[in-house]
Amino acid sequence: MGYDIDAVDWFFDQLLRRPDHTELAGISADPWRDLAVAQLTGSKVGDAAEQPPNPRAYFAEECANAWRDFGQAPGMHLRWGRTGRRLRGACYELRTLQQQTIASRDGQRLTATVLAGGRSFTYKKTDVPARSTADSWPPGIAELAARSWRDYTGHYAAETMSSKAQWREARTARELVDETGIPILYSSGKSFDRQAYACVTFPDQRWLRFLVRGTEPWNAIMTAVDQAGNKVARYRKSPGDPLWKRAEAEITVHPDQRLTDELVLAIAISAEWLESFFSRPSSGGAGAVATGA
Repeated sequence: MGYDIDAVDWFFDQLLRRPDHTELAGISADPWRDLAVAQLTGSKVGDAAEQPPNPRAYFAEECANAWRDFGQAPGMHLRWGRTGRRLRGACYELRTLQQQTIASRDGQRLTATVLAGGRSFTYKKTDVPARSTADSWPPGIAELAARSWRDYTGHYAAETMSSKAQWREARTARELVDETGIPILYSSGKSFDRQAYACVTFPDQRWLRFLVRGTEPWNAIMTAVDQAGNKVARYRKSPGDPLWKRAEAEITVHPDQRLTDELVLAIAISAEWLESFFSRPSSGGAGAVATGA
């Protein structure tokens, strides 16, 4: 029997975190502390007579309620949207509620140019030579590849990492570099076919993972969580968007998070991962596969 890898990993990760008294004080003051992240119900377990007759419908209702309340969470509210009606080659912008553009990106997902803070950033594929070993990979790529594979297979699954699988994850990672070629962040993994293992990793090995809770695009919320389990930003589809706006999203940044240039870049490259989470493999091979890398 299969299981939801993202939800199980998140659940056990939370159990294993044992905050001290000072951390507990901080958690109690977190206005986002009760906002659900993964595909887990918030209902309390009781006896059989108290359980809802249709658990899936009950969970979908929970998700729909959270989706409707999305705008009530405190924080900075942003909007990711295209600048025209073109389906191909469209450009996208990240804007504040005051319509100030703080980042933009061209329409090519894997070869994108991103503008933020008056600077230009471009994607490039990580240079991992064939038949190489992890010792010869660029700094931090071995750790990124290992974590990406664990996210995909499950942190607590009884599978071991093979060198071939690790090499494949390293080869699919991409760097976002500045004008001088210095890596600002890496993207790896995928948000696809209802599994969320897309990840943004920074050169100092801090990272963000983007978990999704919902049964369909119109009741789903994606949450960016960092390596310590803190909720950094939340995403939802814009209400009533037509098909040509399907990649657009509303974003709320946690009130304790400073909107740095690197966080703006992370949001700009991840804003469409909620949409791709619900994409399915194409039987004819012609369908687009949206990836985190």
